[in-house]
Amino acid sequence: MKREYEPANEKRGLERIGQKVVSVRMDTELIEELDALAARTGRSRGFYLRAAVQEMIPVLKERYWHHDTETRQEQLDKYNRFMDQLQPPEDT
Repeated sequence: MKREYEPANEKRGLERIGQKVVSVRMDTELIEELDALAARTGRSRGFYLRAAVQEMIPVLKERYWHHDTETRQEQLDKYNRFMDQLQPPEDT
C-alpha cells in the first residue's frame, strides 16, 4: 500500500514516507555521551543512532544469523537422533 505524504505529520515529527519511529532504552551514561557528541557537532541524536545502526547491521547479521543457523541445525540434529531412538528396531 502506497502512503501519501502528509505535511501535518512532518510538522509534528511523526512518520515520514518510508520511515518509522523506533524507541530503545539506553543507559544514562551512554545517552550523555551521545548528547555530548550531538551538541559538539551540531547533529541530532537520531543522526548518530541511525549511523551507528547502519554501520553495525552487517556485523550483527554476520555474527547472529550464522550463529542462529548453526544453533537451529544442532537442535534439529539432536531432535532427529532422539526420534531415531524412539523407532522400533527394523526386522532384518
